[in-house]
Amino acid sequence: MADVRVINPVVSRTDKLRVAAYCRVSSDSEDQLHSYAAQIRFYTDLIQKTEGWELVDIYADEGLTGTCLDKRDEFHRMMRDCRKGKIDKILVKSVSRFARNTKDCLAALRELKLLGVSVRFEKENIDTETLTTELMVSVSGSLAQEESISISQNQRWSYQKRMKNGEFITCKAPFGYRLVDGKHLEIVE
Repeated sequence: MADVRVINPVVSRTDKLRVAAYCRVSSDSEDQLHSYAAQIRFYTDLIQKTEGWELVDIYADEGLTGTCLDKRDEFHRMMRDCRKGKIDKILVKSVSRFARNTKDCLAALRELKLLGVSVRFEKENIDTETLTTELMVSVSGSLAQEESISISQNQRWSYQKRMKNGEFITCKAPFGYRLVDGKHLEIVE
């Protein structure tokens, strides 16, 4: 039988830490877009001004929910770049910006850890590089997931309550209707 010798890959490291940021906002409302632009500007400046850091890229998903990874193209591009060995550290505003689904959050963090990529969550002051347990991230991820569910339920209840009162308060009327006084529907003949 032949001897099999495993040759570990040679990882080329630069003197600088290769840092990226992930930004996400869940809607395209004006205040969310301001937050989106502010996140991108903040992380670009922070990474470029920090000695020993090299900016890889800013990955940013706009107007997408954090409860599901399916349509978050920039998140997937970031993960591909991590798999290619282009990133050493990812900066994120909060766990809820990274994912509002505990299962997806932990799965991504576990993969990143295996790839040697650490993630720093600014709001919670959590850095997976120094984290010895997943407990803090899973608690924060669970809270973000529950917050998302609660927000969705509150919006649904609010819509139902207003409809029962004959009011329809949104930014746009449904097809075949127009808004009168900003909250009453009128049929367009």
